[in-house]
Amino acid sequence: MTRSAPEPTAAATRLARVVVDGAPAHLAEPLDYLIPDGTDVHVGSRVEVPFAGRRSRGLVVALADASELDPDRLKPLHRPLGAFAWVRDDELDVLRWAAERFAAPLADVVRHALPDRVVDVERGAARAGWLPPDGPAVAPDPRPAGPAPATPAGWAAYGPEGTALHTAAHAGGGTRLWRPLPGEDVAARLGELVAACVAGGRDALVVVPDPASPTADAVLAAAADVETVDVRGGPDRRAAYRAWLRCRAGVVRVAVGERAAALLPLSRLGLAVVLDEASPVHKERRSPRHHVREVVLERARRAGAVGLAVGTVASATAQGLVAAGRLAVVAAPSATVAARRPVVHVATGEGEARARLSRASHALLRRAAVDGYAVVLAARRGEGRALVCTRCGDLLRCPRCAAAVARSADGGRWCPSCGEASRRPPACARCGPGPLSPLAAGAGRLGDELRAALTVPVVVLEGHARPAPPPPAVLVMTRGSVLDRPPPLGSVRGVVLPDLEGALRRPALDAAEDALRLAFAVAAWTVVDREAPPAGGEPDVVVEARDPDHHALRALVAWDPDVFWAEESRLRAAVELPPAVAVVRIEVRPGRRGTEPDVRADLAPRLPDGDALAGPLPLPDGGRAWLLRARDRPRTLAVLSAVRTGWVRAGADVRVDVDPVGLD
Repeated sequence: MTRSAPEPTAAATRLARVVVDGAPAHLAEPLDYLIPDGTDVHVGSRVEVPFAGRRSRGLVVALADASELDPDRLKPLHRPLGAFAWVRDDELDVLRWAAERFAAPLADVVRHALPDRVVDVERGAARAGWLPPDGPAVAPDPRPAGPAPATPAGWAAYGPEGTALHTAAHAGGGTRLWRPLPGEDVAARLGELVAACVAGGRDALVVVPDPASPTADAVLAAAADVETVDVRGGPDRRAAYRAWLRCRAGVVRVAVGERAAALLPLSRLGLAVVLDEASPVHKERRSPRHHVREVVLERARRAGAVGLAVGTVASATAQGLVAAGRLAVVAAPSATVAARRPVVHVATGEGEARARLSRASHALLRRAAVDGYAVVLAARRGEGRALVCTRCGDLLRCPRCAAAVARSADGGRWCPSCGEASRRPPACARCGPGPLSPLAAGAGRLGDELRAALTVPVVVLEGHARPAPPPPAVLVMTRGSVLDRPPPLGSVRGVVLPDLEGALRRPALDAAEDALRLAFAVAAWTVVDREAPPAGGEPDVVVEARDPDHHALRALVAWDPDVFWAEESRLRAAVELPPAVAVVRIEVRPGRRGTEPDVRADLAPRLPDGDALAGPLPLPDGGRAWLLRARDRPRTLAVLSAVRTGWVRAGADVRVDVDPVGLD
């Protein structure tokens, strides 16, 4: 293993320091192997080595002529895998950064970055003439930069920031957060950025959350005259290795794909884009549990390229980067936004008989369904657990923790948050016992209610339902159908959001921002090609809510995410949650030896001042979860890594997730 200031083992000893696939966390440091005479190995070479009685793959991260290990214990590596550098020096620096940033072994990051080797694919690459040359040197850049294209009108609409972004895509850098206008043709705008990047003689990378993304298709179409690679949809080993080799050889100019594309080896990166940066699918579920946004933006920064995160309502992490000045916001001037935003009306139902939908919602549905679609967004397929009084509309709350209560199986009351239960039927605190209904109706129930009230066709698009009929029609949709089957562009005349208030109050850290993000996306369907609000001020969107002053609703009405984050950041800072602090989730399970460490006793005394450790939370499989709030993430993770090594060496199963998507 690597040690400081060792004595040379022999004058002519050649050693490779190798990060070995599958090595346990307490052996995360590179292991020393002898390089046999006549074997050509470089930093960045992939090699086959003996480890734990079997042959394993590894990556050479350093060369040395000395080791602290006894010379008799050093083993020779078996052979290099491919006569070329799998990872170049700058790329190795990025992998090391990712391991440190997400508190993971470097071997785990390497496993994500490098594909399985397929020798037959290498033979085909050699015949085609684009197998990378031996050694780590990058081939000279054969790509002359063309003149900078004029800024398209679509980007000019974003003012000086939009023009600067388009110019930087051709020959510049900087990390930015782009907030598309409502109804914006995001695919066309990104296609223009990619075209500018290619004209500048540089490579472009676009990471999308959905394999069926039309944006990815548009980007590939915009780069039709250069070599591209599309790695969406989980290609097989041969296709994955062929795509990776083409990138490694410098053949590919534009690459698009999902999460796995974030580390494709583009040699002259000029533009790196993460579409829908807040999407949870960008978060890797296995170690190193990295987030694509962080990796892509860091790659762009180190390459002097443009790093671009795309999203209307920023994630907490992105908002923290904006507040810290590390992400510049590209947004249209307020006058342009005001002209193109949908008109949103919050209906409280005040003065009306209690009903699931207000008169304003019914009026919008009838008007919108005359020549197009009206969309009603249901919270879920089935009924919600939270209950409201059908007489006064108050939410029934737990007497212990004030969270929403649900019916228990025996007809009594149960609190999902704190577990408080009673056999007495739930009752309204104001009206007493009486009729109750779910706060959020399922899609099926909403569809039935609307069919009884409307004369136009009402179709529930949820699960494996049939596709939407031709307009006019009312479409009752859920989150899944919004993502999988959005209505045709330009066909939606109105949107009703009956359950948004309930979604804002879900017991999850990101509930409000997530619900607002979905509301922005669906509301924007109503304003394609709009240059000004509709005459008369009739709403495009109606939101049913008892509390119209919630900061998320005010942000939606104003179409200004800053209204939301100004208040949300203040609320979260008071309880030390992101974006004010970083959060690390630690899951500990007994290993094969039955050993479970005392997390609080081992970790808490070593943490930097200001850090807080909360837990434990029991897990279904017998483990325990802890939440660590860190004010100085690098220092905290350094402490955690050292402590975790001891836990793993003692036999515990430890999993670390930096910036988890959820805290439950």
